[in-house]
Amino acid sequence: MIKRFFPITAFFLLCIPITLWGQDYEVTFLGIPVVRVHIQQIPDDNPTLVTYEYTARTNPFFSAIYKVNNRYRVTMDTSMSRIVSYEKKISQKNFQQSFHTQYKPEKTIYSTGDERISETGRHTMLSLLLALTRVNTPREFSIPLEIEGAYYSALMIPREKNSNILEWEILLLPDGGSSVLATTDLFTSRLADPEAQRFIRVDISSGHIVAARFTLSPYTLTARILGDS
Repeated sequence: MIKRFFPITAFFLLCIPITLWGQDYEVTFLGIPVVRVHIQQIPDDNPTLVTYEYTARTNPFFSAIYKVNNRYRVTMDTSMSRIVSYEKKISQKNFQQSFHTQYKPEKTIYSTGDERISETGRHTMLSLLLALTRVNTPREFSIPLEIEGAYYSALMIPREKNSNILEWEILLLPDGGSSVLATTDLFTSRLADPEAQRFIRVDISSGHIVAARFTLSPYTLTARILGDS
């Protein structure tokens, strides 16, 4: 019996996705918890790369109003200075979308068939948030950023440093290009709005994102860490 049980158990364990670490966040809208976000690092076959996955799901109550079940994945080099790929799979109310981008040294290739000349060090917003966990000094700097084909200069402004917590404001300045998608998910479509305010708080001792805030008057979305898993 034990001999038969062992291979079954081993097979079951192999089928479970391996997670290196994970963090859970609760997103509130108008003070009401609406979405649970999970960020996890997952193994990559290439030891020079790191891969992270974001999942966003509405809670059971809010799902009855506007259901969200989205997944985003970014792969970067281990220094987090260069993105290699970005993909998303969106299921948001009546909207479904899959999209993938490859960042090669000489060009960026989109799953839509579009191609663009690459710029070294360009980030997506999700990879930029992760890269900020490696920055310990409160200094102003800019990073080239892309949102699905549209280019921006992301100006990073330190707003507060309290003990081990460093807060950044992210300003997006248009820098050419245009979206390769006719429509996109709700989060991405509002991300670069010129009236939006974006803040991220990082614990520089642990290298964790502890909170984020996105305001597009009169509404504010706030995400706070729930714990490590």
